[in-house]
Amino acid sequence: MARCYVCGKTTKFGKSVTFSAEQNSRTFKANLHKMRILLSDGSVRRVYVCTKCLKAGKVIKAVRKG
Repeated sequence: MARCYVCGKTTKFGKSVTFSAEQNSRTFKANLHKMRILLSDGSVRRVYVCTKCLKAGKVIKAVRKG
């Protein structure tokens, strides 16, 4: 199962409840993206990061030199 590199967010489990109160199992998946990030020591690593951490600016995207 994929996990956010920054905050550790992963898939959660719960129930979906219908109008007639029937309960069915379901999963709540984190919005994860696999991307190249720049680590604090200057190295580049490809990891899963959730969009909440991306939007908050907790990671720096690695730029390819071309």
